[in-house]
Amino acid sequence: MLDNAITVEPQQPARHCVIWLHGLGAGPEDFVPLAKQLKLPADAAVRFIFPAAPTRSVTVNAGYFMPAWYDILAFTPERQINHSHLDEVSEQIEQVIQQQVTLGIASENIFIAGFSQGGAVAYQCALNYPNSLGGLLCMSTYLLAESLPTTALQTNTPVLIQHGRQDDVVALNLGQQAFNQLQAQHYQVEFQQFDMAHSVSPSQVKAISAWLSHLMR
Repeated sequence: MLDNAITVEPQQPARHCVIWLHGLGAGPEDFVPLAKQLKLPADAAVRFIFPAAPTRSVTVNAGYFMPAWYDILAFTPERQINHSHLDEVSEQIEQVIQQQVTLGIASENIFIAGFSQGGAVAYQCALNYPNSLGGLLCMSTYLLAESLPTTALQTNTPVLIQHGRQDDVVALNLGQQAFNQLQAQHYQVEFQQFDMAHSVSPSQVKAISAWLSHLMR
């Protein structure tokens, strides 16, 4: 299982859960403030879980050890990655989902969010999960070819893709490409662009809050 996850509990017994995956070289603490900043309705009773990626050598960063969901072998537009790492962490995130189901939260009330590399993992987990989820939020990220099933499985899972127009780490067209691919398979997908680089902006947080609040009604 993933170690060092940070969990933020609601004041009421949890009815919803958001599993939030950080980016390459970052940590779960980077997104913990969003649990309050999103200002979700109290009666949604949202449990936030912020898992921590394993520490591993990353080839494109001169082999330095850092938090990474998987090793990146080359920064091609589609990314060349260690696929066994992706499978490993995706299985672990699925175990986190199953834990929440065991605790009484229905899968349709569980959301997966991911930023950058964490977003690629979020795609992999949500698009291949055997049941519909509450929603999938992918920020400043890319969709790996292997993560998109040949036959769409969970078109009932709402998907929100967000990307910065000035992103110089993950090109904007990769967000657009993911949107086009999912739309072609009839997913419930939205694509939002923001005037920002590879980051999270206040206007983006406001949009996420509105999206989650609507789905958690």
